[in-house]
Amino acid sequence: MSEPKATMFVFAGNNGSGKSTIRNLIIDRIGVSVNIDPDALARRINPTHPETARVSAGKEAIRLARECIHNHRDFSVETTLSGGYAIRLMKEAKLNQFEITMFYVGLGDPNLNIERVASRVRNGGHHIPTKDILHRHQSSMQNLLAHLDLLNDLIVIDNSSLDGQIVLESNNARLKYQHSKLPNWVNPIQNQLNRI
Repeated sequence: MSEPKATMFVFAGNNGSGKSTIRNLIIDRIGVSVNIDPDALARRINPTHPETARVSAGKEAIRLARECIHNHRDFSVETTLSGGYAIRLMKEAKLNQFEITMFYVGLGDPNLNIERVASRVRNGGHHIPTKDILHRHQSSMQNLLAHLDLLNDLIVIDNSSLDGQIVLESNNARLKYQHSKLPNWVNPIQNQLNRI
């Protein structure tokens, strides 16, 4: 009898989309004890100026994730999915027989991301430059579309309103569920799944 596969849970989406909030709501239900959040690591490294600890936090996040992969241990990671590190980790996990479940959290308009980040800053949270949010709005989606084949399960959450709503689900790049009123920003995901 084969050993059960370990799972890498990925909470992805642009800054201000609500990844951390969604993750906090879900994480206890999925029972994962190792939750890797580079922003939280940066706050631990330098509580007064976490932005100065981003590189160290990123390195620590990668180290923790690789340790989980090596030990075949379930873990979760939070990412904008705009760069290459999360994709490299997913590929490494896949090579080590992990299943990958992604919760992709998005908003219909990047201006809403900008507003939510500004609100977070007013409440003592960390700032992200507007140009970075606008860039990540596109690069995050592009990376998702280019790497759907890595995902065993994809749950897309539209968090444009106060309550996030699951609007699309896929299993092994096969569409499993879509909301009857699919938000426009989700159409590229649906279209790509239909092409695979």
